[in-house]
Amino acid sequence: MDTTLVIIRGNSGSGKTTLAQALQRRLGQHTLLVSQDVVRRDMLMGHDYPGNISIGLIEQIACYGQGRVPVVIVEGILARDRYGAMLTRLSQSFPHVLTYYFEVSFATTLARHQNRHRDFGVTEMRRWWLPHDTLGVANEVLIDEQQDLTAEVQQITTAIDDFGETTMS
Repeated sequence: MDTTLVIIRGNSGSGKTTLAQALQRRLGQHTLLVSQDVVRRDMLMGHDYPGNISIGLIEQIACYGQGRVPVVIVEGILARDRYGAMLTRLSQSFPHVLTYYFEVSFATTLARHQNRHRDFGVTEMRRWWLPHDTLGVANEVLIDEQQDLTAEVQQITTAIDDFGETTMS
């Protein structure tokens, strides 16, 4: 089985988790979603710093899906300076890779954040903010604040189908 890797990145509150979860629901059973927040905060109860152990665990979980499931989705802030090397290794180990980055304004992320109940606020979001933190890889798709969730999901499922994957339930 050829597994497609979908990488979804962006700042806190940009919409990446919402997109990843909607995509997983659309693709259905046996779609592996690896969320940076789940691995780092929930599984390891750790902080995000260079070299933290969640980086390797995210990579191992994603690699586990290769050849076992049709689609692996890796999502999170996944800052280029901390996670870039791991994402490059992952991208080289999967036959098909789609990379997306939420390029939205700080004001938009704040507005989207206010619709959720979180343990952090504006001060933390400003400290974490990484403007234009793209990976700079070929075919990296930028998602702007004008796109809606339905269009985003459709865009990615169409790209997956272009690889010959018929994984939607």
